[in-house]
Amino acid sequence: MTMETMTAREAPQGKPLPWVGHLLHLAHYGMYDFLLKEQRARGDYFRLTLGPQRMFVIAHPDGIERVLGSNRDNYIKQKSYDSMRMLTGDGLLTMEGDPWRSRRRLANPAFHRESIRRFVGSISSISREALAAWRWRIPNGGTLDLHHEMMLLTLEVVAETLFGQRMGEAAGDTSGRAFSEALKMLSERGNTGVRLPLHIPTPANLRFRQILQTLDEEVYRILGNAKKESDPHAVPTLVHMLLQARDEDTGKGLTDRELRNELMTLFLAGHETTALLLTWLFTLLCQHPSVIERAEAEVDAVLGDRSPTAEDVPKLVYLRQIVDEALRLRPPAWSIARDTLADDVIGGFQVRSGDVVLPAIYLVHRHPDFWSNPERFDPERFSPERAKSRHHFSYLPFSLGPRICIGNIFALTEATVMLATLIQQVRITMDDPRSIQMNAGITLRPSGPVPVRVRWRRARAQA
Repeated sequence: MTMETMTAREAPQGKPLPWVGHLLHLAHYGMYDFLLKEQRARGDYFRLTLGPQRMFVIAHPDGIERVLGSNRDNYIKQKSYDSMRMLTGDGLLTMEGDPWRSRRRLANPAFHRESIRRFVGSISSISREALAAWRWRIPNGGTLDLHHEMMLLTLEVVAETLFGQRMGEAAGDTSGRAFSEALKMLSERGNTGVRLPLHIPTPANLRFRQILQTLDEEVYRILGNAKKESDPHAVPTLVHMLLQARDEDTGKGLTDRELRNELMTLFLAGHETTALLLTWLFTLLCQHPSVIERAEAEVDAVLGDRSPTAEDVPKLVYLRQIVDEALRLRPPAWSIARDTLADDVIGGFQVRSGDVVLPAIYLVHRHPDFWSNPERFDPERFSPERAKSRHHFSYLPFSLGPRICIGNIFALTEATVMLATLIQQVRITMDDPRSIQMNAGITLRPSGPVPVRVRWRRARAQA
């Protein structure tokens, strides 16, 4: 024990209730509102008690840098990711140490910038197909559930770009709804502190097992199709790379179960976060017509009536700023949980072995010391000249450090291309965008449907 550890203070906390700690407070206020309330009352570092679990919440970039950067080996994904493992198993998202490093090396080639450049055409084409379907289904000025449509669209994009296969409307709808329900159930499991083993036949566990079966069937279908494909001239997809990968020491490939875990992880991470980003983005855009008009002007100037290409993406400067600002205010991955291995000091406060540390991205993205007028939607924050002075760990929608999301460039490219295609073809409006409530579970999701009105800007939507 160092002198720093011995003299460190205990982080402040509100009075916990017997047995349950702050779980009832979370249920009453909601996760993000309660965290904002606690930050205002106690500062950038505070404790929560969730049943038997101690949690140390960080809302300052210096503290987050300690966890994700300078002392990252002390903070690992262990018990805090047990719920997610129920869905994904051990994959890139949940693994640690050498197994994670080995798996990351296998997946890296699929996410190189040059690989992602090849995906732009597919992303644009799939987006235009979706717009053509909208035109058939709804009249000009008609309504749809934007969140549902974005879930379907991004699921199709991930399936084709990363796995070289199409989902189809029926399979995509079934899988998308299953993913959504699974995440909702896992979030409720975490927020209530109830973690009964999956083999206990409660109604919730039985339903979750049904969902897992649905998702497993789709993932194993994709794997089976990939194993049958033998075109030597085809551009290798991620699933083909994983099928061909061999351990450097043993020469063994991944088992079907290991392959399933990686595909489930990438399906989940690849479509869920982008769908949420685009959904939240439009709830923000609909409150700021001047931003929409400027975005339309940029898209019209860069693209005109043609589909975006990889060469166009760097030219869509303002659209990328819109994406970045939406990620600041509505980060789909709103927090990062880590388990503490050894006692430490963060921000002058004691962190004990066994504590769950929570770098609260949602809070640090709103910290008034690092963001002026932080609740204001202002894409100009991300202009090159203003971004230079920003604290590196004040903005981390994809985490930071060695465990930064492997798909961050893919997600940003996907979101920018899809946004450009949508803005090019349609004007999306909402009657009351401020009424869409946030639900902070595993991801930051809308609490219900997101009804929007669609009016066409172009005479036709080209597929």
